[in-house]
Amino acid sequence: MSFKIRLCKSVCWLLALLWSSGSYAAPMLNGIAVHQELGNELFIGALYSEVLSDDPATLTNSNLPMRMELKVIAPDGIPLRRFSRLWIEGMAINNSNNLLTEQANNMVKFDGLFKGKLMPNDHVVFALNPGQGVDISLNNVLLGTISDEKFFPMLLRTWIGSVPLSSTYRENLLKVGDISADLRARYDAINFSSTRATQVAAWTKPEPEPVTVASSSSSARSSTPATPAPVIEAPIARIELPALEQPTIAEETPVASTSVPVESTPAPATSAPVEPTPAPVTPAPAPVAVAQDADEEEDDQPALTAESLLARQFYVSDILRRLSSNVRYPKISVQRGQEGSARIAVTIYRNGTIESMNWLEESRHDRLNNEAWEAVQRSAPFPPVPDSVPGRLFEFTAPITFTLQN
Repeated sequence: MSFKIRLCKSVCWLLALLWSSGSYAAPMLNGIAVHQELGNELFIGALYSEVLSDDPATLTNSNLPMRMELKVIAPDGIPLRRFSRLWIEGMAINNSNNLLTEQANNMVKFDGLFKGKLMPNDHVVFALNPGQGVDISLNNVLLGTISDEKFFPMLLRTWIGSVPLSSTYRENLLKVGDISADLRARYDAINFSSTRATQVAAWTKPEPEPVTVASSSSSARSSTPATPAPVIEAPIARIELPALEQPTIAEETPVASTSVPVESTPAPATSAPVEPTPAPVTPAPAPVAVAQDADEEEDDQPALTAESLLARQFYVSDILRRLSSNVRYPKISVQRGQEGSARIAVTIYRNGTIESMNWLEESRHDRLNNEAWEAVQRSAPFPPVPDSVPGRLFEFTAPITFTLQN
């Protein structure tokens, strides 16, 4: 009896301590998932939350401490440009146009925190701390903090929103703690080196100011410093997007639907250089790995601005809306109850014609895969790339989901 009394007092004391300190309980592991492209593993992601749930809306609307982590397992790492494009596209197709516009500056700040390629075993953490903001860390080095807490749900929707990295990836993050012991052990065994942590810490140091050596003749002409020209910041236009209505699927029964859900606005007419018209793209007999040459050119890309970011995100929404209207659910697949998701990496010239297509993820059904591939071809040429988006080529991911509705 005395043991029970002591235990009760201890529990009451602990609860009182937690109540008085106002502290939160440590987030619990909701799920772990491996992100793959054509069978090649890129990273393992983990989602921690104080409220375990298999409902995406419950998690994204929670105002409790939450944490997303990812550990890089790709043997060659993840190029910075590829990592950046993952978040830019994921936010574009899983968040409203108003929210994208509101959070554009935070997205630019977030993108600028990463200064180089992610290497194998790198550990990235996005932590929501209510009342303090969103901390972004790499290998235990705090890269920066986004003060607006609404930025975290935007990141989270990239993983568990209506168009996640993959359906399987989202499902495994929503396991409500029911996680494979082997996968958990594998995740825990991935650790970065102290040398790599030191390299990342250098990212946070301010860059030295360039030293200008004045000639003797110029110094003789004036002994007083020149008055710098005023810096004028161009205002960023607020772009409103009409809500996207679900297109009618051609040659289909009402029980089937295909989805490429996005909000979008027609891209403004731009004068684009005439690019060579490539030969028609046809489905490859076997999956083709995505070429990494374009990703490796990341150092040549200018830094994002809020204007160029919004132009890119709205352009992605626009071309995916165009693609959605060209997807047809095959009748035989409907009759056989076949469902599935496919993802295709598409590279286009600035005038909207297709330069190349490569599989990222295929469904289990060839008929659905063929339709997804042909839908991209039917959608070309896409609208010209906006002038504010740099580059000779433009890359995007086309996620297409075939779902039968009850």
